[in-house]
Amino acid sequence: MPIARNKKNPPVDPDAIAAFGAAAELRPEPAGPPAPTPPTRQRATTPRTASADEEAPPASSIVRWAGEEELRDRIIAYRRAERYKMQDLMIKAMQIGLDQLEQR
Repeated sequence: MPIARNKKNPPVDPDAIAAFGAAAELRPEPAGPPAPTPPTRQRATTPRTASADEEAPPASSIVRWAGEEELRDRIIAYRRAERYKMQDLMIKAMQIGLDQLEQR
């Protein structure tokens, strides 16, 4: 089936183009000073139960692999071979490693 070609463009009206350009050149009158905004209310916060010295444990951590690229590559290779999720594998590796460190 042949592809239909676009129809020819309608004739150009120079007066319409001039009117469009003139409207684009007009600038709106500057508005007055901005309307005052109502004061914002403070958000309610839950009281902290931990003392100032204690901090809540982080929900996530970043591993910087600088100098440990070989370990990173070993973890990635094991993940691919065993089809583990990276998160699950890293948690399990840290659990096993920490258990071994504590047994020393």
